[in-house]
Amino acid sequence: MKAFWRLTAISIQSHLYYRTSFFLNLLSPTVLLFGQYMLWTALYAQQGGGTIGGMDKPAMFAYILLAFAISNLLGWAGENKLSKEIKTGQVVARCIRPAAFLTQFLAEALGTLLTQGAVNLFVVFVGFLCFGKYMTLPSVSVLPAFILCLVLAVVLRLMVTDVFSLLCFFTTGYLGIAWTRTALFDFFSGAMIPVALFPGWLRTAACYTPFPYMLQVPVAVLLSQDTLVGLPEVYLLQVFWILVFLGLHGIIYGLARRNLTIAGG
Repeated sequence: MKAFWRLTAISIQSHLYYRTSFFLNLLSPTVLLFGQYMLWTALYAQQGGGTIGGMDKPAMFAYILLAFAISNLLGWAGENKLSKEIKTGQVVARCIRPAAFLTQFLAEALGTLLTQGAVNLFVVFVGFLCFGKYMTLPSVSVLPAFILCLVLAVVLRLMVTDVFSLLCFFTTGYLGIAWTRTALFDFFSGAMIPVALFPGWLRTAACYTPFPYMLQVPVAVLLSQDTLVGLPEVYLLQVFWILVFLGLHGIIYGLARRNLTIAGG
């Protein structure tokens, strides 16, 4: 654990040192957030202020803000750091360190999560403070259930990112894999459109993937909305998918190490 927290501290220091890059990575998602608000404002205006898919305007506006905060916890650079290291060969440094490969990845990712999460929490606080009268406000009573759900969602997302990154050992580039992972996450997690608004058959199909449990479900818990399945089942499914991707990590990393040659090691 000492090595884990040391790597996390180094990751945090790296983000705080390269402040310009950090804030630039924050700017572009914020522009997309503004665009989402403009889009849904126009859609609700066409509906005459009614509901869309059972969600009224205050509920949708609160959902958009919270989904933004959770969706952008890692950012493009953070999610693709391991993929880039694999394609450039810098991953050999991870393979010779006296710490497990997955431990290093999770520790560095935690550093990203803590720094980006602090900024996103500030954005959410300011959003509800300034525009709370236009949104559905979360209830304090659901915070314990939400926090547990969010922690499991973040761990699941890290495991998904890790497994997709390891696939770069068997390809000649990483962008195709990164775009595929991003497209799957953005669509099926509810980052673009709430899964609750999907047609029945598509919503059912989404429930059989790990993606809604990374974003849609935690936000739904906080806003006391439909969680697709019961809350106990949500926790069980999150743990199930974490174990699935943990197993996939072991299989893919084992295959990669058997075909990986490190000069001098």
